[in-house]
Amino acid sequence: MLTKPRKRQQGVTLLELMITVVIGGVLLAVAVPQLTAWVQRNSVSTAAEIVQNGLRQAEAEAIRRNARVEFLLTSSTPAKSGIGKLAASLNGKNWAVRVLDSSMTPLADDNLAYVNAFSMSELSPGVTIEGPASVVFSGTGRVSDIKGVAITAYQVFRLTREGADRAICVFVTPGGAVKACDPSLSSGAPFACQPLVSLSQCPKV
Repeated sequence: MLTKPRKRQQGVTLLELMITVVIGGVLLAVAVPQLTAWVQRNSVSTAAEIVQNGLRQAEAEAIRRNARVEFLLTSSTPAKSGIGKLAASLNGKNWAVRVLDSSMTPLADDNLAYVNAFSMSELSPGVTIEGPASVVFSGTGRVSDIKGVAITAYQVFRLTREGADRAICVFVTPGGAVKACDPSLSSGAPFACQPLVSLSQCPKV
């Protein structure tokens, strides 16, 4: 009587499994640092875009209301409640936008004064902002300080993150134009800071 041939056992050997695990570990060891660096770089770009949008919203609101609107950095956590009493601070870690009256004081009603705010910890606690405590847009979109004195120099906000290898600067011209740039790019290149913004105003990492 003929016997049926045994089916060959399917699967992997212990050696094959060990080789697969080792290769996977090597790939992971190479990919994780690169992924971490990409996330850190990307968070700087995202933070710069958020600040840029906040400045543009402040300008647009000033023109829409024909009133003075302040974009400020603050070390406090900004919210609608208490927006009028929020203290502006140089190199603050968060930002807010609020409407001012003719005496350059925030409107008494928080609901009317509040425009927008953002806490950088929502993006990443490692992101930092270096820049002026306050920039005020007039009803025509021009820029002044909190005392109402016209600003003649670019107002520069520099964003970095601990561990990231790049910085992005967002700057406001006296006429109210809001732009972002990368100080690591050569002068004249698209998105380069120079020659409009010098390396002393926006240093490389």
